[in-house]
Amino acid sequence: DYARSVSNPNVYAVGDCVANVPRLTHVSGEMAKVVVQNSLFEGQWKLSSFVVPAVMYTDPEYATVGRSMSLDENGRVVLAPNLDPDEVDVYRAELRHNDRAILDSSDDDGFVKIFCEKGTGRIVGCTIVSSRAGEMINEVSLAIKHGIDLEGVGRNIHSYPTLGETVMGCGLQYINSNWKTF
Repeated sequence: DYARSVSNPNVYAVGDCVANVPRLTHVSGEMAKVVVQNSLFEGQWKLSSFVVPAVMYTDPEYATVGRSMSLDENGRVVLAPNLDPDEVDVYRAELRHNDRAILDSSDDDGFVKIFCEKGTGRIVGCTIVSSRAGEMINEVSLAIKHGIDLEGVGRNIHSYPTLGETVMGCGLQYINSNWKTF
């Protein structure tokens, strides 16, 4: 958990040689930070605290973090096996309504889907399909890591016009779904 060897506490490991971690370059980089912090500065940083985004650099890009979507055997996007539709609320925002996507004539079929624990704003996962999905997923990763709920994401001011506003759009859907009338 601290990237330290079980048999020799003076030996650390990072990257693909470590069992049970995603084989992603950015995970290896993060593991190296853990080793430096824990070995040189008596840190207690744990690998288990990682929230790891993953990106497929296709056209458009496909990015995911947490519990989210996966591809079935026919290449269709479906709910991941670890995601019970009765346990989550789904907020979806289309990029075809995003001013930056319209200006750039891109992302006509792109979307952001954020999954929250049922009846709450607690984000448990996200899937993004967009030309810049790899950049957009980081906001959701940060929110999951630090316990920022979907209302917090929706109330954060986003620069305009950006594709990232689509993430905010999911937050606004959550806020609107919880409006109380007098």
